[in-house]
Amino acid sequence: MDGIIKSTDNRYSEYETLLFLRDKLRKEAYAWKNRYLAEFGNLITAVFEQKIACIKKKKTISFCQMAVNRGKPVDQAELQNHLSQEMKEYNRKLSEMIQENEIAHSGEIISEETAAKIKKLYYRLAKQIHPDMNLKTNEIPELKELWQRIVVSYRANDLEELEEAEILVNKFLVDHHLDGNEIKIQDIDTKIEKLKEQIQKIKETNPYQYRFLLQDQEAVQNKKRELQKELEEYRVYEQKLDQLLEQMMKNGVSFLWRMN
Repeated sequence: MDGIIKSTDNRYSEYETLLFLRDKLRKEAYAWKNRYLAEFGNLITAVFEQKIACIKKKKTISFCQMAVNRGKPVDQAELQNHLSQEMKEYNRKLSEMIQENEIAHSGEIISEETAAKIKKLYYRLAKQIHPDMNLKTNEIPELKELWQRIVVSYRANDLEELEEAEILVNKFLVDHHLDGNEIKIQDIDTKIEKLKEQIQKIKETNPYQYRFLLQDQEAVQNKKRELQKELEEYRVYEQKLDQLLEQMMKNGVSFLWRMN
């Protein structure tokens, strides 16, 4: 089923070509990001985890020092509440990094045949309900949800999920009498120029640019050494913060413990 009929605008072919190129580059950028994380993710996560350990101890020292300046004991409950609030965003980001790292390390290599099927199926579905070609997709929640499912499956190289999505898309279009409608692109010249800008930006920025680093083994090893050095520096810094906290305890900082 071809579904939606193309626009009769003679610039539609250029628009479609650019649209698919942009989506292809986005997928490649996503793949390079996963390869980058598969290569460096464990070290990057370890560095950030060590960094927030230092931040937490710095905030602890600062809180204790303020109590000392007021001539009061450190209220343990208030300290824990303070740290919980202050560290919330850091911990959220760490959790996100760990999740992305796990996804990158669980990626499977697909065959060229499967990759070709995925590409062909995505293009077929995109011609039907890509929101930049079919305005109905953003207007109808069910179609919008299906499109989001398609994008995720395309980037994850999930052929089975795309095949299931195609069945659902075709059924929805037929059931709601949306198959066979002509695509009309408003302000197509403006949209073509915008696509060109987006394509250029993807090519010039990360994660697409990660490919240059990952294709250079010497650069990869240098990057790992840099991350390892940064990790060691944070570990040394944490030891200094521990010593500072210990010194504060020796100087008479007292804690107020409250029973719940």
